[in-house]
Amino acid sequence: MLYRTFLFLPGVSEKTEFYLWQEGVTHWWKLLETKSLPGVSSGRLYFWQQKLRHVIPFEDNLSFLAQILPKRHHWRLYEKFKNKALFLDIETDGLKKGHNQVTVLGLFDGKNYQAFIAGENLEEGLELLAEASLVITFGGSFFDIPFLKSLYPWLPDPKVHLDLCPLLKRLGFKGGLKRIEKILGLSRPGEVDGLDGFEAVKLWWRWQRRHDAKALEKLVLYNREDVINLKYLAEITYNGLKHLTLTRHVPALTVSSGG
Repeated sequence: MLYRTFLFLPGVSEKTEFYLWQEGVTHWWKLLETKSLPGVSSGRLYFWQQKLRHVIPFEDNLSFLAQILPKRHHWRLYEKFKNKALFLDIETDGLKKGHNQVTVLGLFDGKNYQAFIAGENLEEGLELLAEASLVITFGGSFFDIPFLKSLYPWLPDPKVHLDLCPLLKRLGFKGGLKRIEKILGLSRPGEVDGLDGFEAVKLWWRWQRRHDAKALEKLVLYNREDVINLKYLAEITYNGLKHLTLTRHVPALTVSSGG
């Protein structure tokens, strides 16, 4: 979708962009070779082409592209930069920002999952998160990121943060992560299937008060499933939004829609 995107060009709205696609201007280089367009003056076309020529050298620069692309459309950067993605989910000992603490920071780079535990190695995870340029969460814009920033204000904002929760709403999916996983056909191991955030808090306190190693192990497994499933959801979300954007029709989505 990145190379089909023209929204960073002056005066190009979603409607204008769709018109360009209908006229056969389906990617950046097609626009550069276009001689004329119905309804577009030669001066405006030349202006767009010059602007695009200045953008193309930065096609691998996530920070630059995030600045020129409307935030609502940052999802279009996913396919190009998903090798930089860091999937994030936190567990806490309560829900009050600035009062409760992070207990588990789960990070997944698309290949390896790591759990960073409070009192053990949480700071290492925070350092990794601080270096991430593309962070993907579910509900992270209103929970995970604000919660972390309230405790660790030195954490920089990622160049791009894709919160799958509002993105999936555009595709007709509402509710929490577990509900949407079930609708899409994503499964979890039996020992954590049906477990929720309230139970996760209880598991942490069992570990803290009773030194119940199995409780901590179960909590980490719960977090691991949260984080790893975000990758599948990101693929499904990207493909769904791409289909919606190109066709103006909401697709029927399942786990196989992730490609």
